[in-house]
Amino acid sequence: MVYDFYNRGSSNAIKNICSKSREDKSAVFSEFFFNASEFRAQELKLKVLEERFRFALEASNTGVWDWDIRTNTVFYSSQSFKILEVNSAAIFDNPERWDEIVHPDDLEEYYATIKEHFENHTPFYENYHRVLTSSGRYKWILDRGEVIERDSNGKPLRVIGTHTDITSQKEKELELVKTMKLYSEKNSQLLNFSHIVAHNLNSHAGNLKLLLDMIDAENKNIENSEAFSYLRTVSDDLNKTITDLSQIVNIQNNVNIVVKPLNLNNYLKKVLNVVSAYNYRNLGTIINNIPKDAIINFNPAYLESVLLNFCTNAIKYAHPERDLIIEFNFFIDNGKKVLTITDNGLGIDLKKHGHLLFGMYKTFHKHQDAHGIGLYITKNQIESMNGAVSVESAVGVGSTFTVTFND
Repeated sequence: MVYDFYNRGSSNAIKNICSKSREDKSAVFSEFFFNASEFRAQELKLKVLEERFRFALEASNTGVWDWDIRTNTVFYSSQSFKILEVNSAAIFDNPERWDEIVHPDDLEEYYATIKEHFENHTPFYENYHRVLTSSGRYKWILDRGEVIERDSNGKPLRVIGTHTDITSQKEKELELVKTMKLYSEKNSQLLNFSHIVAHNLNSHAGNLKLLLDMIDAENKNIENSEAFSYLRTVSDDLNKTITDLSQIVNIQNNVNIVVKPLNLNNYLKKVLNVVSAYNYRNLGTIINNIPKDAIINFNPAYLESVLLNFCTNAIKYAHPERDLIIEFNFFIDNGKKVLTITDNGLGIDLKKHGHLLFGMYKTFHKHQDAHGIGLYITKNQIESMNGAVSVESAVGVGSTFTVTFND
């Protein structure tokens, strides 16, 4: 810096010094070098402050940006590029590029927040949103900014700000929300379960008492009495209900479920053989598009139960005016393994029954074998494996059940 100072602006100063007396020259030279020394000291202090600021930004995982609206160009600090996993600034030199990487679900709020500040409704701009990095994954960003220059009409001319990588914190927050939602759902299930147990067992117990009273009133041989026949039916129903409820309790309370890598195609073939062996109506046409090497991590007993329920439901609710077709597909969607089961059966009115579809003892077709427990158990088994199940259906067209696995 001293060299530059001498070369750029000191020729006249040196001429003036040379024209002075020895005493004056000494004083001028002393003042000259004192000012240069002070300048170097200030420069060193500034450098130290810059280093501290840079370290603070890197430690907080924060990048700095400066948007000149007049030229529509943006400066991003090296930490910004590090967050975005970008190596070259050449591909990231305009504000529209940032807009392109904001997650589509976050764009509306992102634009609304900026607009509020640009129109001077808020003192600064702050927004949480996801951005797509060069590696193809999304990161959560806390984006802050403030207009520091406006024209005479209040239109923004320059904005500066920071964005901070908060992915880790946001993922923990979302996981906490997910856990709280899960506990809330479990509590609702337990409450629903207790009501169902109380209602169903009380009904069965009342029926048993009534039938026993009828037997006492009849002076017939018990084995040949009509009341005894009804008693047998009610007793069987009671046992079936208790078995179903016990199975659900075991699913919801079993925290040590065995999970193994299973060949999905092999299990489907096994289930189809079981269904065929029981001659459970006409199996119809099976379209199996599951790859031979499709592997999922699941509990073996649960997987067999899930596939069996979907198959028997498709057969049970087949359309009477056409041959049954069941199609199985397997693919990867957003990094998750997905199984779909599509049939051309009766279909379900989801607008009317959608919120009840996976409920306990909910039936939507008048079928003698419909008990309303299969889909409820299936949903519980899938969710106990941290998976998810959904359905698309149309009356008279058919249904598609989608199972999203946790791997």
